[in-house]
Amino acid sequence: MILNRIALIPLSLFALIGTVTAQEEEGSATKSLGDLFNKVKDMKVPESVTNLPSQITELKESYLETAKTVEELRSEVENLRRDVYALSRENEELRKAVGVKIKDDNLAALLKPTEISATDLVTRYAEDSALADERYRDKYLKVVGLVAGFEAGTQSIEILLRADGQDSKVRCFVQTGADLFVDVLPSQGRLISRNDRRTLLTVGQPVAIIGTCRGAGLNVEILNGRLDGIVEREIKEPEPKK
Repeated sequence: MILNRIALIPLSLFALIGTVTAQEEEGSATKSLGDLFNKVKDMKVPESVTNLPSQITELKESYLETAKTVEELRSEVENLRRDVYALSRENEELRKAVGVKIKDDNLAALLKPTEISATDLVTRYAEDSALADERYRDKYLKVVGLVAGFEAGTQSIEILLRADGQDSKVRCFVQTGADLFVDVLPSQGRLISRNDRRTLLTVGQPVAIIGTCRGAGLNVEILNGRLDGIVEREIKEPEPKK
């Protein structure tokens, strides 16, 4: 609208000059061109035109303020997007730790493991495997027992837990990697650090392993296991200075 007013200024001036010129020609042909411009100069310019510079300044300030607000909103939206992504990743990791697909309303309950001894777990499967499956299969357990042995895998290790009075054991599959940087020496009955080769766990020691029960075959199996209270992360050598 302001631009339209600006565009009309020259047209108004030319029209005014034309009107005054016509009047001068009718009244007296001896009037000078200087008198004509003096009359135009003495005419009052509408207030809406004189206020144009301040109006343009106000519009500019309003635009800058709006742009600043939009930028702040964009930053807030980006922060919210990061928070949602982080929560989504955390939720996915928790689901993998549980090892089964579950509904959201059951997540909190399943993330708190049920504690049971290796002896009790094996005994209950030995007594009634169907009832034991109903109670423990696909459930998140914290199994406590004495280490009976170790076995090595490609991307995981197996820790066997002793069950008193039973031939079967609890076989726990534990993922290794940067967060559990370990090796097993089955013949020596030791779990050792890959960082400095120190012993972390030996046969006969008590241990608690948290994971998901897969039921029983020859042994009761625990998948996606992690060692409770044992942390051994990879220590990377600093890169040489160039």
